[in-house]
Amino acid sequence: ETKERDLSWLDWSTTFDLTKDGKTLLFAETGEGAGPAYSCFIRGTDGSAPVRLGDGVGLQISPDGRWVVATTPRDENPKLWLYPTGPGEKKLLPTGNLGIGPSAEFLPDGRRIVFSANEPGHGTRLFLIDIAGGSPKPLSPEGYRLISRSVSPDGKEVIVLGPERNLYFYPLEGGEPQPIRGLLPDETPYGWSGDGRFLYLCRRRDLPARVSKLDVQTGKREPWRELMPADGAGIVNISPVLATPDGSGYVYGYFRILSDMYLVEG
Repeated sequence: ETKERDLSWLDWSTTFDLTKDGKTLLFAETGEGAGPAYSCFIRGTDGSAPVRLGDGVGLQISPDGRWVVATTPRDENPKLWLYPTGPGEKKLLPTGNLGIGPSAEFLPDGRRIVFSANEPGHGTRLFLIDIAGGSPKPLSPEGYRLISRSVSPDGKEVIVLGPERNLYFYPLEGGEPQPIRGLLPDETPYGWSGDGRFLYLCRRRDLPARVSKLDVQTGKREPWRELMPADGAGIVNISPVLATPDGSGYVYGYFRILSDMYLVEG
């Protein structure tokens, strides 16, 4: 296609995931139109009508497209839920008394979910849970937090925000976190290429958003796209930028702030 299409729905549409084929978008509504508990939606990128899955914020679509892992941040004690994208019943994951963080993702096998949470009186760390049952298992020391779209295509590592506010590759099978070579200050990774060679990334405050592909082995980068809505009035932030693994499609969100100016005389 040569022209972008607006897929916004109500009054505060925020993108969270895009399927590998680029055909389904996962987004949340957190403004007045969403209701007090927020609302989780999926929508075809062909512009078909959105489908509300449930309360809260959907974080990721499962690899097989059957489930969405979601959290309910407006609850007194937020939980992790699995919402079916088709027929079926929602499922509450048994996370006990953990304080659930804002990020959770499926591993490539579709059976396990890695997420951020904290035990009462402790700092945030990574946990792993099997959706077939069982209790969450801690994966990291305190001080590490998962970011969105961070799981590598082979499922061996995730991108985390560390204790010093630096980003790292964190190995899920044991080992020390490794710094991301070539990452510039204030840059945010927004996902991997399908072969695991590159990260898509940009600075949130850049207008237009200058998206690059960063080689995770060498730290070298190459420009990918510059993104900006056709009507740039009032745009203050472009985030997130989500690309399909093969780079053939993308979706992005933006914040627009408009004001009215008045002149008072006398």
